[in-house]
Amino acid sequence: MFKKEPALAQPSLSRRRFLSFSGTAMVGLGAISAGLLPAASWAASLVGEHASQTLLRMARDIYPHDSLDDKYYAQVLQPLARSARNDEQLKAMLSEGVDELDRRARAMKSRPYIELTEEADRVEILRAIEDRPFFQRLKGDLMMGLYNNPELWPTFGYGGSAWEKGGYLYRGYNQIDWL
Repeated sequence: MFKKEPALAQPSLSRRRFLSFSGTAMVGLGAISAGLLPAASWAASLVGEHASQTLLRMARDIYPHDSLDDKYYAQVLQPLARSARNDEQLKAMLSEGVDELDRRARAMKSRPYIELTEEADRVEILRAIEDRPFFQRLKGDLMMGLYNNPELWPTFGYGGSAWEKGGYLYRGYNQIDWL
C-alpha cells in the first residue's frame, strides 16, 4: 500500500577530503585578499576583462595615488561590478561608459583608453565626461571606498576619528607642523 522512499545517498566526503578542500579554499581566499592575484582581473568575469582594466585605469586617474597598490582600487570596484551583475541599468552604464572612454580615446589618439600612455590625455577625456552619471558614480564610490579605508589612513596622514579619544585639542592639534 505505501511505497517505501529510497534512501538518500550518503555523501562520500571524508574528513581528509573535507580538510583538503577547505585548505585549498583558504589558500585561494588568502591569495585574493592579499592581492596576489592580478588586480587587472578584479572583475573580468563580471563586466569583462577590457572593462575591468579600463575601470581600474580610470580609478587610478581619478584618484592618482602612485603609492597605492591596484588592490585597493579593485576592492572598491569589485562591489560595483557585483551589483552590475543583478542591475541591468548599472551594467549598461558601466559598459556604455567604458565604450565612451574608448571612443574618445580613439578619436584623440587612435587607441583605447587603457593604451593611452600620457596621463594628460586620459585626464582630458575624464574632464569631458565628469558631469555624466557614469563618472560621478565611480568618483563617489572611489572616494568613499579609498578614504574610508582605515588600512589606508596612515598613507594619507590621517590618524582616524579623534572625538572618542578626547578630540583634536589634546590629540594632535598642538602638534601641527605645517602652519
